[in-house]
Amino acid sequence: MIMRAMAIGFILWLANAAIFRFAGQYFFLPDVAPPIALAGAVAVLGALITFVVLKIMREAPGDESEAAVSLALPSLMLNALLLHEFGQVFPNLDSALDGVYGALAMLYAAAMVFTGLLMTKLAPRDERV
Repeated sequence: MIMRAMAIGFILWLANAAIFRFAGQYFFLPDVAPPIALAGAVAVLGALITFVVLKIMREAPGDESEAAVSLALPSLMLNALLLHEFGQVFPNLDSALDGVYGALAMLYAAAMVFTGLLMTKLAPRDERV
């Protein structure tokens, strides 16, 4: 389960990196959407992707949070490498956008993990305070 989720997370990260590498200049137009709208869209997208992937994977009750963390982990780790070499990896984007890209990537991964936590069905004995 964890390895399948990590593999899917890697594919999602690769698709995300390719989209921003070849069409990123269409996402960061200053007059199109305010940053708060873009942040909201990224959070909703991360939550929807996680919900759909976990339903397709048919995770056992109680394992949803582990799968969601495994799904988000490749994005968290590999986006750190992208940010280190942002100007070389994304020549189509202004180098000053590295912080914006990093913030959106973190929000995307956090939404994935949070969705997994919300979907987790705990056994009654696990719900102790």
